[in-house]
Amino acid sequence: MQSIELGPGDLTTETISPYALHSEGSAIALFDGLFSGREALEILFEESGRQLAVEWKVCSGDSVKTGDVLFEFNGNGADILKNRRLIHWIIGRMSGMSTAAATASKLLKANGKGLVQGISENPIFDVFDELAFETGGGIWKRHGLTDSIYVTQEHIRYAGSIDKCLSQLNQEIGDTRKTLKIEIEVNTTEQFKRINEMDYDTLHLVGLTDDDIRNVFESLNPVKKPILHLAKLGDFKAHYADYFFKYCAIEELHRNLELLDNRIVFQNKCAELF
Repeated sequence: MQSIELGPGDLTTETISPYALHSEGSAIALFDGLFSGREALEILFEESGRQLAVEWKVCSGDSVKTGDVLFEFNGNGADILKNRRLIHWIIGRMSGMSTAAATASKLLKANGKGLVQGISENPIFDVFDELAFETGGGIWKRHGLTDSIYVTQEHIRYAGSIDKCLSQLNQEIGDTRKTLKIEIEVNTTEQFKRINEMDYDTLHLVGLTDDDIRNVFESLNPVKKPILHLAKLGDFKAHYADYFFKYCAIEELHRNLELLDNRIVFQNKCAELF
């Protein structure tokens, strides 16, 4: 990300001064929420070495309010200036995710359920989102495409049928079936009825209406605890607390992630402000 952002260099920073200027300043939160991002920023600052001293005032998972200082810096101000957009994005995205996850996790926990990531997780950015999601109390159950078999309706149509799909899977994975989980996504109650008693480890209920959800848990008797996916946190109903599932995913946490604002402030005493 830094390579893409800077390319061969930061033309503006490199031309406003012929040499690096010693600078002091801080990063300020412009939000009330749960801070996340320190781990990522510490990696970003590693290349500066001794040229830049960073003193952290918060840790990931700390509650912050507008105006709180997140970290102070002292040293090569050019390293802060050229990375300012990345710093702003990392703090904003990760704090936004951790704050939203904390809200969802608190509500679900009060109803005896745990929060897991949804199917709308963002490729590439998930390395940031996973850290922030877990900071907010969520559980990131899947990592990439190789730690479990996740079968969608597209996979079933590609294979020809669910029977062909599962038959081929069991043939290919052989003895590793004992340790490799098979997860299947269902989008209708008819699909649920068809797959419920087949050889799988977890069913993901995705895109079901409230009536569908009632039908699944009150009439169709899930063999194993499924994972319930909801579009919004507000879609969680009080009666779901008594249903036969442990984990819930909230898709809006990934689709409508709000970046929380923050600001880098330079405090050079000799600088003219105009």
